[in-house]
Formats: sequence, C-alpha cells, structure tokens
Amino acid sequence: MVFSRNIPIGEIKLFALNIDNNLSTLTLAFDIREIPDTPPKKWDLIGYNACRIGITCNKVKNLTTSNIPTQQILNLSIQLIGNEYSVSATSNTSEVKFITSALRLREPSVYLTESSF
Repeated sequence: MVFSRNIPIGEIKLFALNIDNNLSTLTLAFDIREIPDTPPKKWDLIGYNACRIGITCNKVKNLTTSNIPTQQILNLSIQLIGNEYSVSATSNTSEVKFITSALRLREPSVYLTESSF
C-alpha cells in the first residue's frame, strides 16, 4: 500500500484511453495530483514527482467521447447507480462518458517529469 489513506480522485490528466471492442473493456490511465505518502524506500530515494493510476472497466455500454485526445485537466466522476457505475471524465470542451457493470482500480505507478500535474 503506497497511500496511507483513501484519496479522492477528482481532477485527472488523461494519459491513455484504450478500448477492447471484442471484450467490451475500456481502460483509462491518468495522472493524479497526489503522490504516494508511504512509498517503498526505492521510490522515496529517487524522489518521483508524478503518479499514474487508472481504471479498467468491463461490460461497457453507452460510450461517448468528444474532443479526445486532449491535454486539458478533466474532472473524473464515478457514481454507483443500482448495480452499474456511471463514469465521466469531462472538461469544458472534452468528455468521456460510459456505463460499466465492473470497475477495477489499477495499481499506481510513479515517474519523474519536468512538468508535474
């Protein structure tokens, strides 16, 4: 565990949007503002300044996208409605929206960058 607490994920910087039409799977990879607060010692020694995480969603339906790819900061919202999740990543000009019945958080990774979030 690299975070000592649950962290809210609101604003994201979209890195990748991958769609597997055959398996009805969608993966969003994105950077978040938070950096792990309990990293392994090897991470701490290097001083990483960016964190990438993502979600993998199965049984995706009602997918809509607009103005993707984008370099804008997106607001991520995940809401449980019945036994499905409504997922949206939006800005003033771009969006990704869909419904999924299975959502899995991907493990975080860290890296060095000149322009962190």
